[in-house]
Amino acid sequence: MSAAPPRGRHEGRFARLLPLLLVPVALLSDPSAALPFRSYYFRDFSTAFYPLRLFQARELHAGRLPTWNPYVFEGSFMAPELYPFDLLHALAPGATLVSWLLTLHLPLAALAAYWLARELGASRSGGFAAGAVYALSGFTLSSLNLYVFLQALALAPFVAGLLRRAALSGGRSIAFAAGAVALGLTTYTVEFVGQAVLLGLGLGLAARPARDALPRMAAAVALGAGLAAVPIALVLGVLGETPRGSGFESGVALANAVHPVVLLQALVPHLFGFPQAAAEAFWGGRFFSKGQPYFLTIYLGPLALGLAAIGAARIERRTRLALAVLGGLGLWYALGEWGGLAPLIHGAGATAAFRFPSKALLLPQIAVALAAGFGFGRVASERGALRSLALLTGLQAAVALCLAALLAAKPAGLVSWSGIAPAFWPRLVDVVARDAVLVVLLAIAVGGVLWIETRGLLRSGRAAALVAALLVADLARAGAGLNPQVDVSFYEPLPEIEALSLSELAGGRVFSYGLDHSPAFRELLARGGPALTLTSFFVHRQLLGPYANVLDGIEAAEATDITSFVPRERELGAEHYDPARAGVLVPWLRNAGVARVLSLDPLADEALVPLARVEAGPPGVAIHVYGFDTWPRAALACRATPVASREQAMAVPYRKDFDPWREVALEQQSGEGPDDALAATCTKGRARRTAFSAAREQYEVESNASAYLVVRASYARGWRASVDGVPTPVQRANGKHRAVAVNAGRHEVVLWYEPPFLVAGIVLSLASLVVAVLLFLGGAPRGRR
Repeated sequence: MSAAPPRGRHEGRFARLLPLLLVPVALLSDPSAALPFRSYYFRDFSTAFYPLRLFQARELHAGRLPTWNPYVFEGSFMAPELYPFDLLHALAPGATLVSWLLTLHLPLAALAAYWLARELGASRSGGFAAGAVYALSGFTLSSLNLYVFLQALALAPFVAGLLRRAALSGGRSIAFAAGAVALGLTTYTVEFVGQAVLLGLGLGLAARPARDALPRMAAAVALGAGLAAVPIALVLGVLGETPRGSGFESGVALANAVHPVVLLQALVPHLFGFPQAAAEAFWGGRFFSKGQPYFLTIYLGPLALGLAAIGAARIERRTRLALAVLGGLGLWYALGEWGGLAPLIHGAGATAAFRFPSKALLLPQIAVALAAGFGFGRVASERGALRSLALLTGLQAAVALCLAALLAAKPAGLVSWSGIAPAFWPRLVDVVARDAVLVVLLAIAVGGVLWIETRGLLRSGRAAALVAALLVADLARAGAGLNPQVDVSFYEPLPEIEALSLSELAGGRVFSYGLDHSPAFRELLARGGPALTLTSFFVHRQLLGPYANVLDGIEAAEATDITSFVPRERELGAEHYDPARAGVLVPWLRNAGVARVLSLDPLADEALVPLARVEAGPPGVAIHVYGFDTWPRAALACRATPVASREQAMAVPYRKDFDPWREVALEQQSGEGPDDALAATCTKGRARRTAFSAAREQYEVESNASAYLVVRASYARGWRASVDGVPTPVQRANGKHRAVAVNAGRHEVVLWYEPPFLVAGIVLSLASLVVAVLLFLGGAPRGRR
């Protein structure tokens, strides 16, 4: 059995400072991000995560638990942020703190990988290398613009390592492992936490192949789920009402898999261009199911890969097997349909609520980082290890050069198969050739260090330090610019947009045509120019594209949904976003309570009244703002139309004779007669909203007989109501909105949202906390075998 040498044998006092050194090293790809002055804007960070985090921070700052978001999809579920770091946003809601706290997860990831490598027997210098590779790899840096993914990734080594400790020691180690699992679950990144748990189970069984190991780890996972019962309960309470709960079709679930050719990106970072400059210099769309990579890059580099190759042999045999099997399974699953494992598991229904196989790259990412740490430990302590590293780096340089030569030859079949426009091919050859040259230079540098060391001109420790410097420099270079930042003023609305007071429309909503189907935006892209990607995100923000409206507290109707955590399936398809067919959308806009429409393209329909034309920044690009005579946000219905299903109810508002001020379609429950719950006999009445917050609305209504208060906002099971303080059921109106029955006279109606299972989650969390405390106080470790 092979094993690592005793830790610290070949290391001096300086090695104790390596964890501290990891903190600045983890920030080298963008050192300025360590200062809390600027903000990220790229990809999902600005188009979803930051707006949602800002909303939650404002709600928490106001003393409210954010479980309902009124600003998207006519109202939608919100999984409240309970991750401790994110709770700090409530202290200073804004882009600066959000970005800065997220940046700090890079050094946290480095320290976590360092700790896990040390747990597995790596030297301090080996732990340093593992932490550097883990924090600076392309996969980690790509996770930053996916926000919660970086949070869970930073915690994953702690989850895995503490589960291993639980297997070894039991007792209070179970409580620590449970705390790590619970902390990971508060990020809601179940796919990453699940991989960390799998890794922990594998490492635990490898370290202690005894009968009590698995029960100990199972107890830790169960207790961790109990501690995180509140976020779990909040998700499970609404999951059945969402498209995600219905299960994704294979085309959605298996999207964003890793094409086998993409694996070359681990060695040649810019093989497909620069995804952080998608509008200017990205040409690899053919290899990504959605035209853009989910993880911008998976670069590891020749040194990290070479160190991992020579380090694997120094990991304890059973641990090495666990890392190899789990890392291999993760890679196999990440390949999606090209690998075959993901379709098999999805077909069995095991991953119905999950999507995007590329998320499974976390397991091979951890495995490579740990193995690289052990490899670096060999370089620092063993003669001959540096020679092996030089040989492996040289072989990778040969691969990179062969790839560059193949592209330079420009075979007609390759050009056609790649889907890359011939006009881009010279740029592709130039970029890949430069990447290949850098691999060659790294190989030469390692060879030079080896030559100096073998002649006794350099001690092995200093030679290893040079290798570490090359490793860090290479990873930081490849990751530079991957997550660009801007001044926080980027998120401020243009004065002309702010002057429109779109958040004060008496309950009316805003609809944005967005960028995806805009001819004007396509023309802007075709025009080209510098900073086009940044410009695109700026225009998206000003146009109030999906989720950007949340920044300004502006209520919006349906738009692109990237979470699948909304109360119903989308009603609009791509054809509805064609600005040349604006009239087709008019009936839907009325039913959604839309009072303003925004578009980069002029809209021609008599129902849309031009109000403003706002220059959006780029020359010739303007935001057209239209007024719209919409249906009321709240009305008193004097006629209830009984229907048998939700689909029939959804169709009623589109009848020509439908009166939005006086009529409502309600789904008739089994056993109800036409004169039971559906009675409405008034001839006149009115409704007025008197108070509004995210999860609570108050109305004053008056009618001359029985009626229904109809609120044009999304229905969900958790909505409750009271009429003059008396609890009254909330019914689903017109297939998607809310209705509350009222009698004759003047009444005060209050509606509020109570997330299902919240109380049960709190009780279970408190009970689990008691168990964890008892374990900590009374469960002294029983000693490692």
